[in-house]
Amino acid sequence: MVDTVVIPRQELAEPPAGTRAAVVDCDTHPILPSARELLPYLDEYWGDQLIGALAPYYDPNYHPRGSNIAQLPDARTDADGRAATRVEDFVADVFADGRTDFAILNCLYAVQQMHQPRREAAHARALNDWIAHEWLAQDSRLRASIVVPQGTPELAAEEINRRADDDRFVQVLLLGQSELLYGRQINWPIWEAAERNGLPVTLHLGGVFRQAPTSVGWPTSYLEWYVGQQSNLEAQINSIVSEGVLQKFPNTRVVVSEVGFHWLPPFVWKFDKLWKSYRHDVPWLDRAPSDLIRDHFRFTTAPSDGAEEAGGLDSIVDRMGSDQMLVYSSDYPHRHTTGPHQIANGTSNDELIERIYRQNAWDLYHLSVPASG
Repeated sequence: MVDTVVIPRQELAEPPAGTRAAVVDCDTHPILPSARELLPYLDEYWGDQLIGALAPYYDPNYHPRGSNIAQLPDARTDADGRAATRVEDFVADVFADGRTDFAILNCLYAVQQMHQPRREAAHARALNDWIAHEWLAQDSRLRASIVVPQGTPELAAEEINRRADDDRFVQVLLLGQSELLYGRQINWPIWEAAERNGLPVTLHLGGVFRQAPTSVGWPTSYLEWYVGQQSNLEAQINSIVSEGVLQKFPNTRVVVSEVGFHWLPPFVWKFDKLWKSYRHDVPWLDRAPSDLIRDHFRFTTAPSDGAEEAGGLDSIVDRMGSDQMLVYSSDYPHRHTTGPHQIANGTSNDELIERIYRQNAWDLYHLSVPASG
């Protein structure tokens, strides 16, 4: 294990002397083994509520157990055959490549599906405390996203502010499907708190399931649901840009996680095309949507969407119009058709690979390690 270097949250163009930008795995997933794991972190009232309800487990089932995508076949597992439930197994797998310096934990335990504001807030708080004590405290290479009660933006902002002083929490986690689009003014307390605390916001595959997970109703197969996640993220990006979030909070940074990125160029092309015709409808947009998206949004590399094929990475970066929009991720323990590092096969440009692995993540999180490490 290398020594870590914690940099205060501030705008730094380059890592400090004697250090290098860290290789950051920007999307990994610890699994809560049981709802009872949260009892030490819930107050007496909510603990009694959990026990009284027979300790239901809010497993979102985004990656159904037993499905091909659920976990890597060679992942270390617990007695129940589940990967990523124990920190020692997690770090042994994620850092086995000998290249990764830090891993960001995006815990997808579905507090957002509780649909009772105080319960959701209490469980989000407990989940963050569990992550801090049971995971972050066990290995200095781990960082985490702040899980928030996204159904109540004011409470979400309180949780961001509560955890922001802990530099081990490096961003805010929101799910791709929400009751109200994230650009809506009712959600602005989340953006304000994130910007004030210098934290990016990651929009991750998943949803609240209070309404249908697509805009035209309920799918009947997992394939439909999974493919439909792309349209949810398109809608969120459209909302964030069109509603003026990036003008109101100009230091906003957004990481779009686990939905690929090949769909982005045609989406942005259409966004620009229609903006030219209807820009009078959104006069606060002082630049083309494509410019705003390039400046403020980043996308994780898993799944790689074919970018791992010869010339594939060069092609998508050219169509994106920027080499700053991709950040490395493994999506551990989930299994995709290609391994996380295979994306490097899509280019012969070593500088591009270094930017994806290091510099783009540095710009977001300011994580570095000793240059000799």
